[in-house]
Amino acid sequence: MKRDRKAATFFIFIGLLLILVFAVGRIVSQDPSAFRSRYMVDTTLEMFLRFCAEWWIPAGAVGIPMFLIFFAVSLVREHRDGGNRRQGRD
Repeated sequence: MKRDRKAATFFIFIGLLLILVFAVGRIVSQDPSAFRSRYMVDTTLEMFLRFCAEWWIPAGAVGIPMFLIFFAVSLVREHRDGGNRRQGRD
């Protein structure tokens, strides 16, 4: 795998993580008890939900375009390289 493909894969992964923070933060900001249990307190979950609720707008503003751009770049490269392999130019 070439270095540029690894970089695109890394940025797609980071974009997906930021989209996750965006989705969880938006849900928590609209319904604060969405992921919480009534009879159990989990400190790690509380900290993650608080982080997502505070950073969901910047995470979405950065994560969604990052994911879409690098996903499109990856698809174009795969289409271009796949065409070269089928025609025997590899």
